[in-house]
Amino acid sequence: MGAQGSCCSCEDDVPNGGDDGKRPGRETRKRSPGEFTIIIDRRSGDSLGIDASPEQKGTLEIKNITPGGLLDRWNQSQPKGSSEIVLPGMRVVEVNGRYTSAVHLIAACRETEVLHITLTPGR
Repeated sequence: MGAQGSCCSCEDDVPNGGDDGKRPGRETRKRSPGEFTIIIDRRSGDSLGIDASPEQKGTLEIKNITPGGLLDRWNQSQPKGSSEIVLPGMRVVEVNGRYTSAVHLIAACRETEVLHITLTPGR
């Protein structure tokens, strides 16, 4: 499964190297209804604490949120009934401006910086 300090368990299946996944220029992705962005600070090196599966459409489906991980802590900090609580079945569609490729999303999740993670509800 995923290594300590890593984004998710699926990253072990993705080779390192090559394209860094950053979009050229200032292209922006069109947002879909229901999307929201969370901000997670990984500068401490802590794990996001998610298991996710890459999808053919270039997103990551969240399968599990690990208790005590950064995403779990995000959820705990949200007010009861918040529409920004991350749940299994949601999809990561963009991380720090990277999108259209699960490989790019995983690479962005590995970085130990402040992450802007855009999610969309499940199907």
